[in-house]
Amino acid sequence: MGQNRNPETSPASLSLSDLQAWFASAIANPLPKRYSINPLAVSSPSLAASASERIRSKGGMDGFDRLGVYNEQYWFRLVTVMQSDYTAAIHLMGLQDFNEWAVRYLTAHPPASPFLSDLDAGFPAFLSEGYRGPQRESVLQAIAYERALSKAFDAPDGATLAAAGLGPEALMAKRLRLAPHLTPLHLDWDFSEYRARCLGDESLEATMDPPVKASLDLVVHRDADLRLLKTEVPAAAQALLRAFPGTLPEVFDRLEGVLAPADQALLEREVSSWFRDWAADGWLCLDREGGRKS
Repeated sequence: MGQNRNPETSPASLSLSDLQAWFASAIANPLPKRYSINPLAVSSPSLAASASERIRSKGGMDGFDRLGVYNEQYWFRLVTVMQSDYTAAIHLMGLQDFNEWAVRYLTAHPPASPFLSDLDAGFPAFLSEGYRGPQRESVLQAIAYERALSKAFDAPDGATLAAAGLGPEALMAKRLRLAPHLTPLHLDWDFSEYRARCLGDESLEATMDPPVKASLDLVVHRDADLRLLKTEVPAAAQALLRAFPGTLPEVFDRLEGVLAPADQALLEREVSSWFRDWAADGWLCLDREGGRKS
């Protein structure tokens, strides 16, 4: 640490938690679009005095310069993590546009979890609310698809029905939800094929042929062997899955009058076998979150 010149702002006058909070706030300053060496010299020059008092000079750099390095690397690391999860969306949006939206999201929703897998949890909703760029619908669907892939890989299993050991009558009264790793999606493009092409571009800036149009009702999930799967389901099954969480009577009430006649007939004919398969495969769980919509 540097020499204490101001008792009110000196390191000795700060608790460890206060110093950590100050440091975290300082390095989370958004990077300016243009800067030569220290980004904080552009975005937050007022930090210079306190940084020089609280951070030791080393290697020819004063405390403010060293704080700037952490500021730069904080953003580079978080944006890189976001880039690794959204390869298809990057190629649809353009790398610079994606990076700018990633920074906007991270500024509005700074990391609050020690797990990087939680970093982008709110990104699909954030873009859906604010993004109005070209190919908006395909961008939002690509974001949703790639977020679903992340959840399928990282999310927990949940309290599966098979493990609960409840009989049919007991299950009727229980609130059920989808497994945390499972996401039902309707897609108008084949993002699986498109993303496979995009993953080969390490620069993230190559021009790709657009994704192929399709109409897909998918469930993105993992199996007991931790394999990531994309299972096609009928539209009626997709609607039923989206109606959770809730008790089975509540779920069926939500679908009343919603489905087309052919889908309603399919649901009535197949619901027992669907439910049996979903329970066995771990797609449904007991709802332990007080009825909060997932």
